[in-house]
Amino acid sequence: MTPALMELPVIRPITDLRTNLNDVCAQATETQEPVVLTKNGVASYVLMDSNAYDAAAQRNRVYLALKEAEIEEKYHPEPISGEEVRARMDELFRLIGIEYA
Repeated sequence: MTPALMELPVIRPITDLRTNLNDVCAQATETQEPVVLTKNGVASYVLMDSNAYDAAAQRNRVYLALKEAEIEEKYHPEPISGEEVRARMDELFRLIGIEYA
């Protein structure tokens, strides 16, 4: 999503947790976006639907794995042959006990 099209964050005062808890939770579930809770006008906490949190955590894990692979590639620039890739995969699968054709 381009920055111009990004939605503004949902911001609510922390007192809404006491007075409108069900509404705050429903908003987090419906939007699947974090709800920023402010205390004295300053962002203090973030409330997220658990499914949205799980999805964000998964995206973060994928991003970190890709970043790690990118860094590893930077320091291992020489290409390897298809045969070597196959041999490495065979060894990895053998080590974890998976047979494939």
